Amino acid sequence: MIIYDTMKFKNWQLTLFKDNDAIVFISFADDGVGEFSLQYPRMKLQYAKIPELRYFEQYLSGERVDFKRLSVAYLSGTPFQISVWHALHEMGKDEKLTYQQLAQRAGHPTAIRAVASAVGKNPLTIINPCHRILPKNGGVGQYRYGQALKNLLISLDDSETTQYF
Repeated sequence: MIIYDTMKFKNWQLTLFKDNDAIVFISFADDGVGEFSLQYPRMKLQYAKIPELRYFEQYLSGERVDFKRLSVAYLSGTPFQISVWHALHEMGKDEKLTYQQLAQRAGHPTAIRAVASAVGKNPLTIINPCHRILPKNGGVGQYRYGQALKNLLISLDDSETTQYF
């Protein structure tokens, strides 16, 4: 059974999904449960309080949060996608990369477009900081939940204080 919980995240709603002790999906969709159910139609969901939401609240308030300390898992994904998601997860806290740099780190230096596609399907946004993958020609690039949220996440990363949980 997958449990979920929600919180207000500025102008968005963050919905967090957890299986046993691992976070498995994060959504900023208006209907996070609907987004999850489209991707994982056979998974049963139940609302329950998820204590890890407090880390996202701390992050939103400008505190530095080490999301690598949270237990995560992937409900699905090809070996290629998972290798890209692992490379995202291992990024340094203040690090920003281009898609090309991420492709190299993930061990797929010539598969830049496929890496970009895997980034777009990242199920653990914020934890795997896909918002810090930027196009090499400048700008912030695309983001599943829109450029305004991507800009907010980048600014939160850039302005965090040095408190850690």
